[in-house]
Amino acid sequence: MKVLILAGGYATRLWPITKNKAKPLLPLAGKPILDYILEELEQIQEVDKIYVTTNERFEDSFRGYLGQRGEEKYELIIEKQKAEGEKYGAVGGMMNVIKNKGPSNYLIIGGDNYYSFKIKDFLDFSFEKGDFTNACFRVESLEEAKNYGIVDFDEENKIQEFQEKPESPKSRMASTACYYIPEKRLDVFDKYVNFWKGKIPEDKYLDEPGRFIGWTVERYDVYAYPFEGKWMDVGTREGYLRAEGEIRDSNILKGDIRSSEIGENVTVLENTTVKDSEIENSIIFEDCNIENSIVKNSIVGDKTRIQSKDIREGLIKDIE
Repeated sequence: MKVLILAGGYATRLWPITKNKAKPLLPLAGKPILDYILEELEQIQEVDKIYVTTNERFEDSFRGYLGQRGEEKYELIIEKQKAEGEKYGAVGGMMNVIKNKGPSNYLIIGGDNYYSFKIKDFLDFSFEKGDFTNACFRVESLEEAKNYGIVDFDEENKIQEFQEKPESPKSRMASTACYYIPEKRLDVFDKYVNFWKGKIPEDKYLDEPGRFIGWTVERYDVYAYPFEGKWMDVGTREGYLRAEGEIRDSNILKGDIRSSEIGENVTVLENTTVKDSEIENSIIFEDCNIENSIVKNSIVGDKTRIQSKDIREGLIKDIE
C-alpha cells in the first residue's frame, strides 16, 4: 500500500510565519505536526511507500526533514509552481502522484492536520469495508457543523449524503482530509475531471476536496470512519494557539528564561532567550531573542528579535 501526504499549500493565513516554512513542519507541542502522522505510518507493515507532495518553495526544508528520518520508504514529490494562484490544488495533487507513481491501494492524508485516532485502526476499518473510506470527526454541535463538509451515513457506515457547509446539517460528522482509496476505485479521478471539465473553472474542481467527495458519494460506495477526540488544522493564529493548548498538559519551556513572567499556554523552543518580559498564550519558535517586551496571544517565528515591544494577537517573523 502507498501513502500520499498532501503538503503543497502555502498557508497564507499564517504569514509571515509560513512564508518560508511549510505548515506541516510547524511545531505542535514541541515537534513538527507531520511527526505525529509519520511516527505511526513507519510502524504499519502494509505501508511500503510514503510520498510527500509539496511545492518548490519548501523543497529544501522537506528534503532535510525527511533525510533526518532515515527511512528508505519516503519519496518527495515537487509540484512545479511558485505562487498560491498556480498551485495544483488538493485534488490535483492527488491526481499528479497517482498518475506518475502507478496503481495501488492509497492512503491519502493532509500533512497539516492532527488526528487523535490511530491510523492503523482507520486502515483496518477501510480494509474490512473494501472501498473508498473517509475519516469523519464528530464536532460538538450542529451550529459548528455549518463550517464543514458534513456526511450522513447509515448503520453500515455507508455515506448517504455529503453537504458542504450546510445551513441545516443532517449530522455532526465532518469530513476530514484522510481518505483510503482502493486500487479498484482509482478511475474515480479521471471520471471526476471529465465530468466537470468545461463546466466550471479548473481551480474549482482541482482545489475543492468537498466537491470531489460529494461527487464521489453520489456515484460510488463511500464509507465513513467516525472518530471523536481531537482533530485540528492549525490554519489560523487562533486555531494554532488553541491546538497547542489542547495537545499538551503544561507549558513547554525549552529556552533560556530570565526574570520573566510566564502565563498559561506558553511554548518557548530551543535556543530562545526571554529576558525581562511577559509571555502568555503564545508560541515562541527556535533561536529567538525577546527582551523587555510583552507577548500575548501571538506566534513568533524562528530567529526573530523583539525588544521593548508590546505585541498582542500577532504573527511575527524576521524575514531574512
